[in-house]
Amino acid sequence: MHAHTQRGKAHVYRRMPRRQRLAVYATCAALWVSGVLWLILDQFCAHQEQFGRTPHPLEAPLLLLHGILAIASAYLLGWVSARHVLLWWTAGLRRTSGAVFAASMAILGLTGFALFFLTSDRWQRVATLSHDVLGVAIVLFALQHWLLGRRGQTAV
Repeated sequence: MHAHTQRGKAHVYRRMPRRQRLAVYATCAALWVSGVLWLILDQFCAHQEQFGRTPHPLEAPLLLLHGILAIASAYLLGWVSARHVLLWWTAGLRRTSGAVFAASMAILGLTGFALFFLTSDRWQRVATLSHDVLGVAIVLFALQHWLLGRRGQTAV
C-alpha cells in the first residue's frame, strides 16, 4: 500500500487483489511459454520432406492455445488498465515501465492479429519478425515492471 499526496488530498493505493494478480501472472506466463514453445518447434523442429516443409505435430495445438490465451490476455489487459493502471498512473508510479509493457502488449496484439490477415509476403515477414522478437523480449519488460514494484521504486 502506498500513500500519495496530490493537491492536499491523500490517496492510498493498494496492490491488485491476489486473485487478480495470479490470473494476470498465470495467463501472461502461459501465453509467453506457448509462444516460445511454438517458435522453437517452428524454427528448429520442423523437417523437410519430399513435398516440402512438415511442421512439428505440436505446432497447431500450441498455436491454438496461444491464440486462446491471447484473447484472455487482451481481456485481462483491459481489466488491469481500467483499475490498476488508472490508479497508479495518477500517482506517477512506474509510468515508464508500465507504459512500455502496455505498449508492447498492444503491439503484440496488433502484430498477432495482422498475421491472420496480411496477404503481402513482405508485410507478413515484418509482422512475423516483430511479433517473434517482441514476444520473446516482453518477459524482460514485465519482470522490470514487477521488480520495480516489489522494491517500492517509484522513479520508473
